[in-house]
Amino acid sequence: MRFFIVLFFSLYLAFSQSHEEFQRRIEEIRTVKVVFVQSVQYPWQSKPDVSKGVFYAQKGGKFRIEYEQPDKSLIVSDGSQVMVYFHKDKTAFIEPIQKNTSPVVEALFLLSRPISEVFQLIGDMESSRGKTFIFKPKVKDDYFSRVFVEVTPKGDIRSIKVEEKEGIVTTIQFLNMFTNFTPSENLFRVRVPEGAKLMRP
Repeated sequence: MRFFIVLFFSLYLAFSQSHEEFQRRIEEIRTVKVVFVQSVQYPWQSKPDVSKGVFYAQKGGKFRIEYEQPDKSLIVSDGSQVMVYFHKDKTAFIEPIQKNTSPVVEALFLLSRPISEVFQLIGDMESSRGKTFIFKPKVKDDYFSRVFVEVTPKGDIRSIKVEEKEGIVTTIQFLNMFTNFTPSENLFRVRVPEGAKLMRP
């Protein structure tokens, strides 16, 4: 489940030119919807795993990911439990959300720790496409080592790359992003689809 979490916290980012503005804009996000392409490169294989889908989240830990390619699947959480549903074999897994052990996820996904407490801006790179900002956790984190945020000259997010300590690199390309909309009543509801086989780990 960890590579899903990489996606979750990454999509909360709303970057701007200053650290203070960056923190302020994150605090203002109540809900977010992102159409994305995700690429996960593992050290032990030559080609990355590529997936496409739509991500929704609400401040406080509720989220929903609808993967469309390569296989249809759904991950949804109401903040207390999470369900993973695979359309192909109609199998659903439900388990409680346990205490998170990553300060990076707490700050950027659960929004339960201040950005300034967790992250340090260590550099940036200019290119014709815009600018890439480089962050690293300044507190102990068992999973993540660096985060690269690529923005356009206007300051819009183009992509986010996350490096894990195991050598896994996840890149998320933002195709469309919408914030602070009113979610439907059922968007974050954990409900097993009719006819699905329920498995409890």
